[in-house]
Amino acid sequence: MLSRKLYKDWMAETQRAKLKQIVSRVKPKGRILDVGAGPGFLEELLPDAVATDVDLENIKLIKGLKVLASGDALPFKKGSFDTVFCIDTLHLLKGVSELRRVARAGGRIVAGMFCNEQNFGEMQAKLGHLFPGQQESFLIKAPQEWETVVIVPG
Repeated sequence: MLSRKLYKDWMAETQRAKLKQIVSRVKPKGRILDVGAGPGFLEELLPDAVATDVDLENIKLIKGLKVLASGDALPFKKGSFDTVFCIDTLHLLKGVSELRRVARAGGRIVAGMFCNEQNFGEMQAKLGHLFPGQQESFLIKAPQEWETVVIVPG
């Protein structure tokens, strides 16, 4: 799959740099879900996170807890996770209802979209539209790519 090759090889260091900054800022606690985990860069930082992805080859690369699943049909009970990450995957989903469903009341959804200097305002607006009532938004700058991120109450 193109995204596996892109993120595992060419963009690996950029993805790791972005995720390290996000995790440092968010300081996730409790039960953590990573929707669209790719090759598992977030799981390198948060080894107890449950990783989901639609690509079986990505799932095989992840050490630890993993589930082959789409972010549009998550096989978890309502309110199962304290923190739900969805970084660089929102554009592949039909909506965010499943993210909201599996986040516990009082928990958080941490969602991000890749962007650059020219389109970060547009991407921030898209996140604001998808997640009205966000607690916080911030911009992450990594060598080859930026990330606009929101933290939303569960």
